[in-house]
Amino acid sequence: MNIRILLISSIYLTFLSIFPVYAQDVQLLDVTINEAKGDVEIMLPNTFDWVPVPEEAGVTFSEGTQIRTGPRSSVSLVFADSGVVLVDSLTYMTVEQFFRTDNVVTTRINLVIGSIVNTLNDGIHFENDYKIITPSLTETLNSNEIKKVVSGAMYKDSVRTGPREGGGAGDEWLRTFYRLYMQETRHK
Repeated sequence: MNIRILLISSIYLTFLSIFPVYAQDVQLLDVTINEAKGDVEIMLPNTFDWVPVPEEAGVTFSEGTQIRTGPRSSVSLVFADSGVVLVDSLTYMTVEQFFRTDNVVTTRINLVIGSIVNTLNDGIHFENDYKIITPSLTETLNSNEIKKVVSGAMYKDSVRTGPREGGGAGDEWLRTFYRLYMQETRHK
């Protein structure tokens, strides 16, 4: 118990000595779990325990949090006013960075394995610097697009991009995601 208090105190003192330099410029943002189905767990920063996520909406966390989903499980994440991410089953990812500096929101998602579908919110009054990083590629997400990124596929990581509306006959996942996205943004 004493070692734990010592470790927490040293981390706290380290942040106190470093953080004031950036305190006026950087605002950490929260990610909200909108809906979780099945076996979804998170590991908060500076911890080593996986915690089950309740199915009801409203759990929030910040950057540095790891997320994993089991078979036939999924979770939808709302990134403040910035975007929405649907995390598919059998996925392991980390929200590496999520903060605002002046008029720019920086988002970095490290997708180790699995698949996620991402989109950015309309009508925001700031710039988005949004990147999805996998072991073999780095993908940028722009406004007015939906992007599905798959990591750890049999041969290589892949990306599918489409416009928010429309799409071809094979893009039913885009229309489904857009429908879910619109439902989530209406509840804000």
